Formats: sequence, C-alpha cells, structure tokens
Amino acid sequence: MLTQSFHRLWLSQALSTLGDIWYILALVVTLYHLSGSATITALYPLLRVAGMTVGSVAAPVIMRKLRLNRLLTSSLGGQTLGLGLLTVYMLLVGNENPNIAVLVGMVFGISILEGVAGPVRSSLVALTVPETSLLKANSVLAGVVETCSLAGWAFGSITVSWLGASQVLLLSTLLLGGACISSAMIKEVRINMDQAPVVSWGQSLQEGWRIYFTLPKLRVLLWMDFWEGLFRGAFAGALLLVFVNERLHVGEVWWGWMNGANLGGFVLISILMSRLTDEKWNLGVMLTVGSGFVAALTLGFSFSTSPVVTLGIMFAIGAFQAIKNLAERTSYQTSVPTSELPPLFAAQSSLTSILYGVSLLLSGWIADTLGIQMLYIIASVGFALSFVGSLAGRVNAKQANRYNGTEGTVK
Repeated sequence: MLTQSFHRLWLSQALSTLGDIWYILALVVTLYHLSGSATITALYPLLRVAGMTVGSVAAPVIMRKLRLNRLLTSSLGGQTLGLGLLTVYMLLVGNENPNIAVLVGMVFGISILEGVAGPVRSSLVALTVPETSLLKANSVLAGVVETCSLAGWAFGSITVSWLGASQVLLLSTLLLGGACISSAMIKEVRINMDQAPVVSWGQSLQEGWRIYFTLPKLRVLLWMDFWEGLFRGAFAGALLLVFVNERLHVGEVWWGWMNGANLGGFVLISILMSRLTDEKWNLGVMLTVGSGFVAALTLGFSFSTSPVVTLGIMFAIGAFQAIKNLAERTSYQTSVPTSELPPLFAAQSSLTSILYGVSLLLSGWIADTLGIQMLYIIASVGFALSFVGSLAGRVNAKQANRYNGTEGTVK
C-alpha cells in the first residue's frame, strides 16, 4: 500500500529533479558563453559533486536535530532561496555580465543542501510506506525520477535556447518551491528519528560507517557500491560520445539514442516492478542477476561495432541496472531499524559522490592512455567484482536475516 505521504514524496522528487536539471543546463550554458573555456565549464559538475559530498558527510549530524520531513522541507526551502537569489542576480546583471565566482559559489552552496536532501529522501521512503510495499515504492520513485530526467535533458536545452538562462532559472526556482511545498505535507508513518539515541556530533559522523561494517549484508553492499562506483564514470556522456565516434563511427545522433535507450530500459523495468504488487521477490537473487548481467553486457558493449546492436545492449544495461538498484535500495531499507537509516544512507551517499568524482578522472585517464575499448573492458571487470560480492551476499543471507527478522523477500 502506497500512502498519501509517499505520493507527496515522489511529487516533491519529480519537481526537484526537473528544477535541478534545468538550472544545471542554464548555468552550464552561461558559464561556457562567459568563459569560452571547457575547463572552467567543467568546474561546475566538479563543484556540484564536491558540494553534495560535503552535504552527505554533514547530513548525519543535521538529521539528529530535525525530523526527516522537516529536514527535507528545510533543505528544499534553502535550495529554493539560493536559486531565487541567483535568479534575481542574473536578472539584474543580465546573461552576459555575471561574475563567474558568484555563480560557482552559489552552485556550491545549493549543492551542499542537495547532498543533505538525498539520504533524507531515501530514508523517508521507509518511513512513509509499510515494509511489504518498499520494493513497489522504490520502483515508483525510480520510474518517476528517470522519466523526469529523460524529459528534463531532452527538452531542457530547447527551453534554455527559447527562454534564456535567467528565465529558466526562474522556472527552476518555481519548481523547487513546489517541491518544498509538497515535502512540507509529508507525514512519517513509521519509527522516526525522535526514537534514536542521543549521540555526539563525532559519533553521528561515524555512525553510518559503523553500521556499514557491523552487518555482513551491508559489507557486501559496500563492496558492490565501491566497484560499481569506481567505474560508473565509464558511461558518462563525454566518454560514451568518444565510443560512438571512435568505435562505432557514427554521428552524435546515435549518442543521444544510446543515452535514451539506457534510460528507457531503466524506466521500463521500474514501471513493471511497480505494477507487480502481488509477487514475492528474493532481493539476493535480484542483486545477483542484475549485477551479473550488467558486467556481461558491459563486456559485450566493449566489443560491439554495430550501432543497432549497441543500442540494444544499452537498453538491456539500463534494465538490469534497474533490477540491481531496486534490490539494493530495498535491501538497505530492510537491513536495519528505520532509526538507523538516515546515517546509513548519508554514508552511502558520501561514498557514491566521492567515487563518482574519482571515476570520472580514472575513466578519462584509462580512455586516453589505453583506448576507449579497453575502458569498457576494465569497467566490466569492476562490475564483475561487484557480481562476486552479490554471490557472497547470498551465502551470508542467513546470518543477515537473523538480525533483521526477514527472509530477504518483499511482497
């Protein structure tokens, strides 16, 4: 059963996803036009990742001070205020005259609040629906996010060209304001952070990592997150474009189709999983199947020379990545008491943010040094190590189930 509060949560997520994507596009275009430098423009995603990492690291301390629904509302309210101030600044000085330091400084501040909001949302899913509906809820949320992402990137550049950067920033501010209002109406229906023990700020920072290393099941998920995160950058847009040009020898239109196919596979599986409400799912099997096929398909992708075949592989990678991600998220939410979810998700969020930055640098170096094909071969090995971890997780399932009182299945 999906509650009214969960529907408000996914609506908040949808609005903030669109707002984030459109403000990203507006600022990237502005920075490029102002500087004419790809290096300065590239500072934007790096600063955003750095800000989100800072927010994720600080999140456990802040989560001890506020209920999660209020913290999400405060975070979105802060982002709305920051983006509103940035919009006013852009309207006053014009699209051609803003100071680059002001732009990147505002981006960093907004990104810190984004880093706080991420683990809060993940925790709130488990606080707004019954445990038996977690897999369905995660599927709905993933489908909404990826659909909004696909629409946002597809129409965002057109919107920026049509309206201009300042007007798009204003639209993004309104979307984030709507997300803030929707989150303010969320009510937690399960155990909340008021029941968590009082600890110092130092203990709060360490708590998520302590939970990670205490439970065998979570150590397996940490292993999987590490290896997948280390090579996730291989499928970043710029590197995928190099593969399309150098390996497939086709135009940029195929690059757009590849990205669309990957998102399409993810969305399709998310929708299907959200519809199959009466089935029992073995999360361990889903993790193993999803991670195993992603590794094998990535290896096949590296040797592909046919654009059509590669398009199909990208669709399949998206589909099996969805299976793996949904099982992993639900495993996190069912492995520990709900009062321990916020610091756990904060630790996971900070890990993935750091690894993504490292992955972009590592993947770029491998592609430049060893070639674009070798990048995907090496990435498939990394994903295979994640698959090995999922197999080990199934061996340890009985020990983990004794802790959380489940059999690893969700209705």
